[in-house]
Amino acid sequence: MSITQLLYRAAGFEPGESDSQCWLCGGPAFDPISRKEFAKPTFTDHDKVACPDSDVVCGACVFCHDERSELLASLVGKDKPQRMRNYSHFVVGGKWIPLSKGDKSRMAELLMRGPELAVIALSGQKHLIFRAQPGWWQVEEQSALPFPDKLQDLLVIIEGLYVGGFSKTEIETGGYKQHWVRKFGLSDWWTLESQIKPERGTLPFQLALFLAQKGRGDG
Repeated sequence: MSITQLLYRAAGFEPGESDSQCWLCGGPAFDPISRKEFAKPTFTDHDKVACPDSDVVCGACVFCHDERSELLASLVGKDKPQRMRNYSHFVVGGKWIPLSKGDKSRMAELLMRGPELAVIALSGQKHLIFRAQPGWWQVEEQSALPFPDKLQDLLVIIEGLYVGGFSKTEIETGGYKQHWVRKFGLSDWWTLESQIKPERGTLPFQLALFLAQKGRGDG
């Protein structure tokens, strides 16, 4: 079963069987549509498709690329159909959990629970689900084995700086405003900064910075 078909099943649908392979995910091409109908001129991920010789796309991939999903809207409490690419997606215990950027606390919680699928959309502009791998974390366009302990450690440090008055831009670049350093306390600032400095620019750092909040429920 492909990753899109895993999410499709978690959403309450049953992937079908087919003798053909899906162009995009490589799984059985049940309820297919043509590749030409699916891949609009703006589709740029031709190098990432699983079965380039196929001419059809399965129903699960169509579902995961929906630009007007009423089911997604109902799950996130919206009145109008929603774009799948605008959300992060998790499957935990066989249940599909889509989350908006405002649900960062929930994202961090789910990542600590060993999700079967974890797709974290930093920009909300790209289709990412089909790129993911079962049990791995798909963070925007990067895929990595889970690192919950490192993420938790970095979150504590980065949130310490963020709550202390430093902006995410300062934390990301290391270009701190000196008056904030003095106000925070030079020794306390350096204790935290020296721990994250070697991690700056890495995927764990980028994810922790994205998820960091000033308080629970703060997006």
